[in-house]
This record gives sequence, C-alpha cells and structure tokens, in this order.
Amino acid sequence: MNVRSRHAANLLGASALLVAGMVREAVTASVGAGGSLGEALIAIKDQPGRTADWLSTVLQISQPGTAHLIRRLTEQGWVVRGSEGRARPLRLTPEGERVAAAALAAREAVLQGLIERLSDEQREQLVAITGALLGPEARSEETLARLCRLCDRGTCSACPVYEGLRG
Repeated sequence: MNVRSRHAANLLGASALLVAGMVREAVTASVGAGGSLGEALIAIKDQPGRTADWLSTVLQISQPGTAHLIRRLTEQGWVVRGSEGRARPLRLTPEGERVAAAALAAREAVLQGLIERLSDEQREQLVAITGALLGPEARSEETLARLCRLCDRGTCSACPVYEGLRG
C-alpha cells in the first residue's frame, strides 16, 4: 500500500468517526437518552412488525441487551409488542413515531451541515464514492437493515445498499 493510499484510508477512518459521532450525539439529544434507543426507534419505524430477534441482529446487541432495550422503549410509551404467538412483533406508538421522526430530523440536520461544506461537484463525487463502498457490503437483508438502521430510507431513490443486495 503506497503512502497516498494509506493517507486516504486514514482520512476515511477519521471521517467515519466524525460522522458517526455527530449523528450519535444528535440522535441521543433528540431522543433524550443514549444507548441504542434512537437506533431502535428508527429501525422499528422503518420495518414495523419485526421481532426482538431481528432487532438484536440489526443493532448487534445480545438477547438480554435487546430485552432491556425493548423494556425501556415500552416504559417510555414508544413501542408496543404484539401478541401474535412467540414472535411478538414490535410497533411504534404514535409517541414513538413522533420521537423517531424527531431523531431522523436531528440526524438529517447534522448531515446537511456537513454536506453544505462541499461543492456540488464534491457532493456528486461523494454519492459515487459511498455507493461504491456500501453496495458490495449488502450480503443479506440483515446487513441491509444494519447499514441503513439510521437512514431515512424515503430519501434514497436509488439506495446503493439495496441495489447491492439485489445485484
């Protein structure tokens, strides 16, 4: 690996940490609590009716951690669990929908602030670069849900992760 390639890799890593940290802070502030609450709300909003096992896979947390998370979400009045057999699908309450929408809006504000630093040409390059990085990573529906767990999926008319999964 040459020096220029190592430099690019290093900058990519630092950029990833910057973006992840800023998004995490915005979502946490919006939700009013840390941990995985915001991610869980957005994931359930995106795919209502999924189970605790699915949420555990998407958020990459243990079964006991997921049980604790769901308990916190239900105590907040943001999530209800269905009674259909063992699966017990998860759905947001109206208040949960409101909090999830606020978390997505906070995320978008942070990301728009970063994107505004770029020229139109750089934004187009970023779309191409991120598509090239994300598309090949989509190996399963779980990977798709994991990579897009904080996405506002209605924003991407051509999601590179979904396209990677289909390809």
